[in-house]
Amino acid sequence: MTWEVTTAFDGVLTETELRKRFDEELGVYEERVCFWPLVSFNASDGRRHRYLVALADEPLLCYRKKFDRCLPKQVSLYALADKIMRGSVDDMNFAESEANGNLLLVVLWDKCLYILVFVEGRLCHWSEEHGYGENFDELCEWRILRFREFLKTDELLAGAGSFHEVRVNGDGWNANELFHAGTCDPFWRQLDLDACTSMKSCGKSRWTLFVMMALCLCVLLMVVCENPLLWKAFGIAQMPVDAAVVELDLPSDDALERLAWAKGHNQMRFVNREHLRFVRGGEVCELPSFKLLGIVGDRAALVKLSSGVSKTLLVGDSLNRYRVKSIGKNDAVLRCGAKEVRYEVGAR
Repeated sequence: MTWEVTTAFDGVLTETELRKRFDEELGVYEERVCFWPLVSFNASDGRRHRYLVALADEPLLCYRKKFDRCLPKQVSLYALADKIMRGSVDDMNFAESEANGNLLLVVLWDKCLYILVFVEGRLCHWSEEHGYGENFDELCEWRILRFREFLKTDELLAGAGSFHEVRVNGDGWNANELFHAGTCDPFWRQLDLDACTSMKSCGKSRWTLFVMMALCLCVLLMVVCENPLLWKAFGIAQMPVDAAVVELDLPSDDALERLAWAKGHNQMRFVNREHLRFVRGGEVCELPSFKLLGIVGDRAALVKLSSGVSKTLLVGDSLNRYRVKSIGKNDAVLRCGAKEVRYEVGAR
């Protein structure tokens, strides 16, 4: 409902004074009563302050488990009036040039008659009465006629000029959609039927849950990025990235000897434990002593010689009597005469 308070011309009402005067006048003082200022203007006897008053008809504790705030369902009526004034409702075009931005909205919804008055697009009056039928009947017409007479005598509304009247039956509009639209309006955005600060934990819990979910998502992304097997499991091709060169240890002499025999060098014989050589037909092929650091672009092999000098080998380059025959994605093949030795990146 709309409730009016008169003060001195320079008077200002605090929340405590407002509730005290409301209790003295109407005798209904409860924690669930909310006051939202509508309009303030100078009258003949002082400064008039009009408030929109809302009283919750049930405890709101049960709703705190799901929502940060509680608003009346009639918020949808405010959103409906806004759409009418913007001309975005079919068959309810609001001619602002004709009505000077003034709207008288009459809604019959769930056997309750609502009357909202807007002056130059601003809500200035709200009333609702129960006990009506499903459609506009003689009782509704009589109530609307009485309100028209009130408009002519009210100190604020009488001087506003003409009003464009729009009547709406509750069955002809989507209340749920308009409710969500109305909650985003600046008039309702910071309002709550429950003024008790001890019941505001829902919003904090929701933000805590959001932060925890964001942290879990970040950790999951880090794990996925570090583990290429997860990319393959989800069928995602991981993009190649430039990686830092990794120091690789040279395989042991025994491992090189076994590698040579495994690759088909069964005609080579081991000559020296300190210097691995393969001999055939009087030709000595001494394996160069180096560390294979890695392969770059399948074209160059990064090696570190026993002297500590790093060197880049291309196909055709030679080390001792061995010549680089080919370089693959993760290996390099060296050839001495008719014999070849293959080094693989990461081999031990």
